[in-house]
Amino acid sequence: MLFELASTVVVFDLDDTLYPEADYVESGVRNICAEIEALYGLEIYSRVKKAREENSKVDWLALVCELAELPSTAKDSLLWVYRLHKPEIYLSAHCKEALKSIRSASVAVAILTDGRSLTQRLKLKALGLADLPAYISEDYGSLKPSPGRFKAIQEDIPAINYVYVADNVQKDFLGCNPLGWISIGMRANDRNVHSQTLEGVSEAALPSYWVNDWRELMDLLFNKDLSLT
Repeated sequence: MLFELASTVVVFDLDDTLYPEADYVESGVRNICAEIEALYGLEIYSRVKKAREENSKVDWLALVCELAELPSTAKDSLLWVYRLHKPEIYLSAHCKEALKSIRSASVAVAILTDGRSLTQRLKLKALGLADLPAYISEDYGSLKPSPGRFKAIQEDIPAINYVYVADNVQKDFLGCNPLGWISIGMRANDRNVHSQTLEGVSEAALPSYWVNDWRELMDLLFNKDLSLT
């Protein structure tokens, strides 16, 4: 098919689509360790970093409590510090360029993401995207694959076509595919938080197209590489 962006709303997932979620986690780890150093005079980041490198699934917040000799109940407080910290995350140059072009050519660009409202909005602010309409799961009381927020976008931003760009085949496309949206999967790299294995994934959950990077997404949306269509 040929895309007509002038009559299309393009919606993006946030984590691991617009930026690497691993960068957010690392930002949170650094922030927590900096708070511990400021409050208790303890430098623990190097040990936490080493533990995470040796075991990606380590409970690093519990480790922070252990290293700082805090009660285990302090973990809940640290978790909220993590969720509400101002993240040091960035859009890649290719992503910035693509978003600028898509925003200029389309009806609108919006964000549809799962997560806590404050946490996700802090991410959007850090990425310079706070001005975009954001459809966040906590605000709507529902998670993907519920179609509710996709329908809300259709009501809020009337258009002929709708596109959703996301990465998680387990949940991202099940809500928009039945509504006739064009779904585009952004292929993962080895830093993605969620696996993109297709084992056990139904055909209904698959995107209409796959792209490997922002260049391929631009080629697809602007009809520059018909081999992708």
